[in-house]
Amino acid sequence: MAEPGNVLLSADYSQVELRLAAHMAAVPALKEAFAKGDDIHSLTAQELFGEVNVDTRGKAKTINFSLLYGISRWGLAGRLGISSDEAQTMIDRYFERFPGINQYISRTLQSARETGFTETLFGRKTHFTRITSPNQTERAGSERAAINAPIQGTSADIIKRAMVRMLPALAEAGLPNVRMLLQVHDELVFELPEGDVAAATPIIRRVMEEAAEPLVKLDVPLGVEIGTGANWGAAH
Repeated sequence: MAEPGNVLLSADYSQVELRLAAHMAAVPALKEAFAKGDDIHSLTAQELFGEVNVDTRGKAKTINFSLLYGISRWGLAGRLGISSDEAQTMIDRYFERFPGINQYISRTLQSARETGFTETLFGRKTHFTRITSPNQTERAGSERAAINAPIQGTSADIIKRAMVRMLPALAEAGLPNVRMLLQVHDELVFELPEGDVAAATPIIRRVMEEAAEPLVKLDVPLGVEIGTGANWGAAH
């Protein structure tokens, strides 16, 4: 709950891991969709099921995020409530429509097996000592983590860069009363006087959208969703 006269502001990176996957896997259809501001889950639903409705969009959303975490056919089957064969058909169809994702997964796993680690776009390493383990369970777990680590790790790097730059940018803009309270995954939460919201919003948005630069230039925009309210639930 914000102090009297203040509000909370939530600034949340929108679908940042899917955006990074589109960039890192070089998927033209996904990059174009993000550039145009299209709904990526609707695009996937249209590609996979030939129509977009509540059911197909929901399934497409599950598939979009699950494959970035290296989910198996059995794992996807459990999430969608279908057979493992049906899940495998959906995975195959997804990779057929977006071959860059499959190539990214294969390339990432091959590199991780050879070097024992993966890297974010900023060069931060995550080590996987069990990725060549003879134990199938240990090996599969490491493979799933290795697929997602460069994407999730790059997302973490980006928000850290935004946090480091945020307070100097707000101070330079003459907004010393805007306080950055906490980070929640891909979201930053601020407390500020209600009268500062209009001035602070574009500063916060710009810092977050440009956080990867100049070290990394992304092929997709970093979308930022901003909301305000008397408490975190209302702002979020």
